[in-house]
Amino acid sequence: MKPTPERMTLDIYPITLDVPVRFADLDPLRHINNVAIGQFYEEARVNLNTQVFAKAQARPERMLVANVDIAYLHEGQYPGVIRVGSGIVRIGRTSYEIAQGLFQNGRCIGTAQTVVVYIQGGVPSQPPQEVREALLGFVLPGA
Repeated sequence: MKPTPERMTLDIYPITLDVPVRFADLDPLRHINNVAIGQFYEEARVNLNTQVFAKAQARPERMLVANVDIAYLHEGQYPGVIRVGSGIVRIGRTSYEIAQGLFQNGRCIGTAQTVVVYIQGGVPSQPPQEVREALLGFVLPGA
């Protein structure tokens, strides 16, 4: 997935989360490794979902990640802080997509897009209306 230029601008994301880079996040060449990058996105995705369901005053039975697409644009540095911007880019019948950007020192170092499926009774289901309305509060401009 090649990110669009606007996705590489922190200001478009409705919410952000700062995540400190740990020494344990480095590979033998002292780069932030790909597993750690995935964890930064995951931490921010959980933060977004927590805010959505708190706003909806609802509790999901289960949420499943169906797909994650990550673009690695630049190296991240240690020590430092990664700021992850997150927002909704699509709301479907039983799923929604979260777009994210990873920023360090004002520079976009990566983007991700994740499909999340709402599960009820063990099968993909349409989320309650209050959840859908809460998701709309986190939509990226132009999505």
